[in-house]
Amino acid sequence: MLSTEKLLLIIQREYLVRLKSKVFIVTTILAPVFMILLLVIPSLVHVLTSDTERRFQVYDETGVIAQRMIATDSVFYQPANASTEELRQRLQVGSIEGYILIPHEVLDGRGQPAFYHDGSAGMTTTSRIRSDIREFVRQERLDRLEASDEIRAVLSERISVNNYTITETGEEAADTGASAAIGFIMGFIIYGAMLGYGTVIMRSVMEEKSSRVVEVIASSVRPFELLLGKVTGVALLGLTQFLIWAFSGALLMMAAGPVLALFTGADAATAEAAGEAAAFTLPTISPMVWVGFVLFFLLGYLVYSALFAAVGSAIEQESDSQQLQIPIIMLIVVPLIFLMTVSENPNSTLAIALSMFPFFAPILMPVRMAVVSVPLWQFAGTMAIMILTFLVLIWMSSRIYRIGILMYGKKASFRELVKWVRQA
Repeated sequence: MLSTEKLLLIIQREYLVRLKSKVFIVTTILAPVFMILLLVIPSLVHVLTSDTERRFQVYDETGVIAQRMIATDSVFYQPANASTEELRQRLQVGSIEGYILIPHEVLDGRGQPAFYHDGSAGMTTTSRIRSDIREFVRQERLDRLEASDEIRAVLSERISVNNYTITETGEEAADTGASAAIGFIMGFIIYGAMLGYGTVIMRSVMEEKSSRVVEVIASSVRPFELLLGKVTGVALLGLTQFLIWAFSGALLMMAAGPVLALFTGADAATAEAAGEAAAFTLPTISPMVWVGFVLFFLLGYLVYSALFAAVGSAIEQESDSQQLQIPIIMLIVVPLIFLMTVSENPNSTLAIALSMFPFFAPILMPVRMAVVSVPLWQFAGTMAIMILTFLVLIWMSSRIYRIGILMYGKKASFRELVKWVRQA
């Protein structure tokens, strides 16, 4: 019979001891600091490099395209005053940043412009030059054909397609790409949490076994109660850490502008604009998705921590855990391979089956929920399967735990773990 009083005492002890540990305090503080660096560094680099002037010479055989380019930016684009061979030599000795060669055949649709540089042009600069040449060549060819303004307007028009999702309550504007990105982020967060907190459980069991403290504890508490209390206590600890990080993240997003102004010395408006440019704008996410994220985070942690606890009770040193950890880590990693498959076709039979498999569900079901509206029976059914899986695993782990914590001087194999489950 499960003793609720003893279970609560174990949960309280695990939660409070680890809440006050240096590891918890340091990781809880470092994560928001890392978020600040992710927020500040790209914007800081953008602000500090925005005043850097780059110059590229244009060798134009058409005699018209360079004029259009220089007219738009006479600093970035400059007329070439040497032959292509001399420009190449200047580039090699570093006297120029690069040059652009525009052949005369380009106006007939046959030639290919070329951009030569020393490798430091960067993706943004290359993209700008490619876009400018494409636009100015197009304009010049339209001028030569004496195209009317109506034709120019039709050619420059961009047709956008609105994206809607039909739900039971009507239609909703959807951004599938952003929703899939949110699902990916959720999946990777749960992946890291299951791996990180599962390792915490394994080390906790292993340390108690090594220090012989568990021999005293086992005399007054059933292994099932002890293991369930440890797993639940660390789960509450992880939830606490997630809430702290979520609250810190919300505050950091609100303080993006002032933080950038502090680092760059720019006025608040400029810094805020840079911050908005660099910040990630969250699409509208259903509250059910957030609820699912939290629930699958907890259930995923419980399922895998039961397995890690079994490993911890079967070893005396962390170096002995590699062989037993590999199958568990494989189960955590394999769902990552199917992230793209599930997000691309979330209602396929394969996606539904994978997302309802209890060892893959913690990562794949939140991804599906972020992209589509998952039927209630699939959501509830997966939850029920995971709860049942956890109860079976924690029962098996407790039987391994009962024998493993008192075994010293021997590294257990998979065959022996199965034997312990049958014998205990």
